[in-house]
Amino acid sequence: QGKTAASGPVVVKKSDEWKKQMLFSERLIAGAAARGVAQTVLHPIDVLRTRLQAKGVEVVLSPETFVKGIAPQFILAFPAGGIQFAAYEWSKAKCAALNFTGGVAEVLCGAAGALAASIVRVPQEVIKQRVQADIYPNALIGFQRLVKEEGLKGFYKGYTATVSRDVPWNALSFLFFAQSKALYVRITGEDPSVNANLVLGALSGMLAAVIMTPVDVVKTRLMTGGASGGIIGTATAIIRDEGVATLMKGVVPRAAYLAPLASLTLAFYEFFAKALVAKRLAAANAAAKTARAK
Repeated sequence: QGKTAASGPVVVKKSDEWKKQMLFSERLIAGAAARGVAQTVLHPIDVLRTRLQAKGVEVVLSPETFVKGIAPQFILAFPAGGIQFAAYEWSKAKCAALNFTGGVAEVLCGAAGALAASIVRVPQEVIKQRVQADIYPNALIGFQRLVKEEGLKGFYKGYTATVSRDVPWNALSFLFFAQSKALYVRITGEDPSVNANLVLGALSGMLAAVIMTPVDVVKTRLMTGGASGGIIGTATAIIRDEGVATLMKGVVPRAAYLAPLASLTLAFYEFFAKALVAKRLAAANAAAKTARAK
């Protein structure tokens, strides 16, 4: 499959062979950079989604509105992304070692990544969405009030709803992306380009986003104080008081946010990861050549 740096240049024959050579630190860095960049670019759409879904919040289309909550989003997206992709790749490696591959493995690995990232993602969502919904004027004051009024458990309000949304969405996104790439290879006979990966990632994320929108509405209501009683109680109350269609509220901005988010995150991850691996292997090859020349 390739030579080591000590015996000659590294030659990667399979399209995904570079992933097997990734270090844990490279997974963290690539995942953090991919998620951080993608989420920050798309933050204004996320603000619109939150304000549409939150109860009693007016949607004001102004520049100030669209940057609400960007600080916790930007700061915490990097560790969340790093944890998610590290857990995802680690799970895939473990599954591969057990000869457990295919769609089911992709779903489980994607779920594992989302579950691991929830340690950071849920506090990020709580503070970010409350700022977006005008409950807190900014993230710093929000952090202080949350600690004072609700304590540590306040940072994980809506945890079950968030995990119930994020784990299936990430699992489905990774599954749809992996399957669409395999289909692309079978149809074209070649690996998808960066542009093709962007399109495949967008379609994968959009489909998963539409499927999980009802859970996203419930999660937003729980986090912004617009409901209580858990997932089932909140969903039941929404259907009873506002109609079943409310569970699909914000589906357009959600799809508009998560389609490019999935696309950009997955594409950026592969771009950053390949660059990191290539840089390290090139340095190893250069060191080996220098050693042989002496």
